[in-house]
Order: sequence, then C-alpha cells, then structure tokens
Amino acid sequence: MNPLHRGHSRLAPLAAAAAVGMLLLNVPSAAARTHTADTIGGEGLAGGKQAVQLQEGAKPLPDVKAASWVLADADTGEILAAKAAHLQRAPASTLKMLTALTLLPRLDPQGTTRASGKAASIYGTRVGLRAGKKYSLDELWYAVFLPSANDAAIALAEANGGVGKTLRQMNQVAYDLRALDTVAKTPNGLDTPGQHSSAYDLALFAREGLKNEDFARYAGTAKTQFPNTKGKGTHTIYTTNRMLLHGWPGAIGVKTGFTSQAGRTFAGAARRHGRTLIVTLMGIQESTESAAKKLLTWGFKNGDRVQPVGVLVERGSPLPASLDSTSGGGESGGAAARGADTEASAEASGDATSGQGTGSAEPAAAGPMDSSPGLPLIGIVAALLIAAGAVVLVALRRPSQGRHSAGA
Repeated sequence: MNPLHRGHSRLAPLAAAAAVGMLLLNVPSAAARTHTADTIGGEGLAGGKQAVQLQEGAKPLPDVKAASWVLADADTGEILAAKAAHLQRAPASTLKMLTALTLLPRLDPQGTTRASGKAASIYGTRVGLRAGKKYSLDELWYAVFLPSANDAAIALAEANGGVGKTLRQMNQVAYDLRALDTVAKTPNGLDTPGQHSSAYDLALFAREGLKNEDFARYAGTAKTQFPNTKGKGTHTIYTTNRMLLHGWPGAIGVKTGFTSQAGRTFAGAARRHGRTLIVTLMGIQESTESAAKKLLTWGFKNGDRVQPVGVLVERGSPLPASLDSTSGGGESGGAAARGADTEASAEASGDATSGQGTGSAEPAAAGPMDSSPGLPLIGIVAALLIAAGAVVLVALRRPSQGRHSAGA
C-alpha cells in the first residue's frame, strides 16, 4: 500500500474522533442555553455588546467610551439602549445610592448623631467630620450626595446601629429590588474585594431613589452649607455632578463615583417635556459629563423611535425560574447570606468599615447567576473522547506492529 494511503487510514479514526469531539463541544451547555432567558430585565440585555433597536427615523447611537451603560425611561422602566448592562464592576460612590435607599426609610433626617473617630478618619473624599461633634442626619445626607463624603456615609451607617448591620440590610434591599449583580461590602463604595454592581443595578437604584422625596432632594441639590470642622459657622459644599452644577437643562441628579479600581462611574437623570430619563455608566473613558449628555440628548430625541431592549424590573418582581427561592433566593438565601458574610468580614478585618483593601477592577460574578448544569455534558464528552482515543491508539498500533515484524 502507498505509505501516504497508509497514513490516511491511520489518521481516519483520529479525524473522526476529533470531529465527534468538536461537535459535542459545540453543543451549548444547559447554562448557556438558558442564560438569556434568565437575564433580569430581558434577554436583550444579555452579553457584552451594545443593544438598541432603531425604528424608522431614529438616529444611530452616539459613540460613548465606557465599559457598560444603560439608558432608561424612569417612568415606564423601558430600557431604550444599553451596553453590557449586567457586567459586574466596582461601583465606587454610586453605591451610596443603595446606602440611601436602605437608610432613608430607617433614619429620621431630623435626628442627630455624634461622629466617631472611625468615621472621621476614613480615607478618601471627606466632608471633614470632627470626632465627637454632633451632626444632624440631614446634614450628613447632603454630604453623602454632594461631595460624596465617605466619612458621612460611615457616620450614617453607625447611626443605624453599625456598619455590619447596615451592609446586611443593603444587600437585602438590593435583592428585593432584583439588583442581583450587586454585592455591597462598604456603605461608601470604597474599593473592597468582592464588592461589585452593574449599570443595570445602578439604574434600578436611581429609579427607586427618585421616587423618594428626600432622596430626590439630596440628589438634585447643587450646593448647600455644612458645619465647619472646627469652631462655629458653615462653609459651602458643592455637588460633584457637573451636569447639575453647570445647570444642564433638565438635570435632576443623581450620583457620581470614582476610585482607582472602578475608574469613573455615574448615575444621572434629567427631565424634559414630561419625560424623565436615567443614564448609568461604568468604566468611563471620556468626560463623564460628555458621555452622559450624549446619551441623554439622544434619548430625548429618539426615545419614541426605538423598540425597548429590556426593562427595569419592579421591586419584588418574580425571578426567572433558575433564580427563584428554590435556588437560594429570599431572606434565607442569597441576599441574607451575602449580608451575613459581609458583616462577618467587617467584624473580622474592618475592611467594610475602613474601606481598606484593593481587589480587581472587574470582580468575578457571584451569586444566583452561577450554575453548573453543563457538567453532565462535560462528562459525556470526556467519556466519548477517551473511547475515541482508544480506537485511535489501536488503529495506529497495528500498522506499527506490522512494520516491526517485517523488519525483524
């Protein structure tokens, strides 16, 4: 036989085995098959690509340099366009929206609290709390929303009974809102391992917050007076939201953020002609103000000429089948477990209180979205490949033995 033909005959089983393996490996696992159906807000939000459905007369989306973003109608909850809506990233100070959603219903803004040494010494952006000095909670909320004061956020958490308790409640509120991409491990958003959120979840927080009169007032204030660190009197504090500070038409808030790990993050809202739009961005690589303005301007001009790609779900909405209470949700499941773990971490290391620690820019996904239904298929593939390999070895071995015998 021609040696080339013999080579082909020996390689035939190997080629067949490879083909079988490729076919099997190309069969999507159960997790892959159900992922889009299990995406909170709709399957149009799955994946990392830009999502928009333009109708006749709609202009193309502007070029926005950010890792992820969401543009939504605050009234209807319809998402007009998005990019990587569920990508989990460090949230920076936009997480303070969740702190406010958690504590505003629990604390009387007219109440007072004394700043602790721990709160006054927190690193990062501070309003300048003085340990032992009494502040009204109303003053602290303005400090949280305007200059994004980390010390004020800690003081409010302590007024609520402690950082650990507040974090447990924050994670439960996130779960109730169906913000399942969010794990809170600080009340101020400082970089901490394992803490993450998404542009979708930030939009949920902003929308829910704007329904609260106090939240909307703090988030929509450009400047106010705050007590001096030493002595009597006050000084002016300003918002870090440049759209609000510069008086962009219709701007009504809500929260900025920046850390070395998260980069620049933003949640903004504007109201024009009876319509309120929310924009959230994470990993912004251009001017935050410019990116937000481009999306909001496009939304106001083209919002009626697009088909929504998803929706901001309502608080307590039914979960997709794979994420319901049988898979660990509810008070005794995912949210409570995350809160308990966070509280234990806070008590053991102080990270949740001090905000110290680094962590990656894009923490690994965690929680109820994780599943492994593809494992049985992997086992089948492995078994078939092993069997195919045995066939290949036998096929290769026989000609080899023949050659040795002939040459002896």
